[in-house]
Amino acid sequence: NYEISNSRGDAVVREDEIYDWFTNKRNAALCDYSAKPFEFVQKIVRNVEHYLAFINGNGNDGKASIAMDGLRSLCGGGFSLHHVLLLAASNFPKPLFDHFLRQLESFLFFYIFTKTSTKDLERNFSGWADELRTISAIVDTKTQGDRLNAFVSERFQKSMDGKEQELADALRRYTLYSMQQYRTRYLLAKLTQFVDMEYKGLKVPGSLADYTTLEIEHILPTNPENELRQSFDAANPDVRYDDCKNWLGNLALLEKPINIVAGNDFFSSKKNEFRKSKYYLTSSLAELTTVGHDTSINRINEKLVSFDDWTAKRRELLISLAKDVWKTEAIA
Repeated sequence: NYEISNSRGDAVVREDEIYDWFTNKRNAALCDYSAKPFEFVQKIVRNVEHYLAFINGNGNDGKASIAMDGLRSLCGGGFSLHHVLLLAASNFPKPLFDHFLRQLESFLFFYIFTKTSTKDLERNFSGWADELRTISAIVDTKTQGDRLNAFVSERFQKSMDGKEQELADALRRYTLYSMQQYRTRYLLAKLTQFVDMEYKGLKVPGSLADYTTLEIEHILPTNPENELRQSFDAANPDVRYDDCKNWLGNLALLEKPINIVAGNDFFSSKKNEFRKSKYYLTSSLAELTTVGHDTSINRINEKLVSFDDWTAKRRELLISLAKDVWKTEAIA
């Protein structure tokens, strides 16, 4: 809510510094709580209401928010630094706020999945909050949107560009155990949802809930029969089966009844079960659907591959898809 200055020059007020910050004469005048105590308390109340709404998955209107749902699925309960930016932007018009949530989600995905230290974020977010408050105060809708676009381009996209190769390397090394399972589910859910949206020609994502409750299927089974392991080793002499089985490229989301039937068999036997999935990223493992010319289905097919025999190449396919999923967009 207020511009911060300190001897460190990092614009951060730490927990044990809050009381001293409030009682400093400059800051007391900035807050003006002596002359306008009720207005000051009301500001605190509004912030508390917004904060509670955000941690409960609601938007800045206090109602359930699909955009906030995606951000919460990424961050979980242990990551809270982004609330600094959400509170600073809480007075945005709802469409602008929801758009900001989606851009912030893409930005944080790069930081979280590259396991970047939060120290840089803490320092940056405090300064960026000042910029967001300024944008929030703009009355003209077009000017406000333009300023937010400039903010996202300068603050989010430039950072993401600098981390693009680092993210690709992190996903290339990613396994089922690289992060908490809820983040692995989030990763697979977003990729699967994106392919479904492209398949159906949809522009606005729905809730991730339908995806995050699906089973995580190991395409190469966790506990294979000796015959399968030997067959894989012969066809892929450069990779170990026990490494490959947990790579990102070997994971897919699948409905529980289908997953039970798929079992621990060869990929050639599992294909018929994958084909039954209603989620196209999974069903396309077995077969690509072709409809008409220049349709949304054919366009997403250009980014997918169906397999005759299972190989480790699917990992690169998912890394390529990730570039289309987690990106920033300008608001018109």
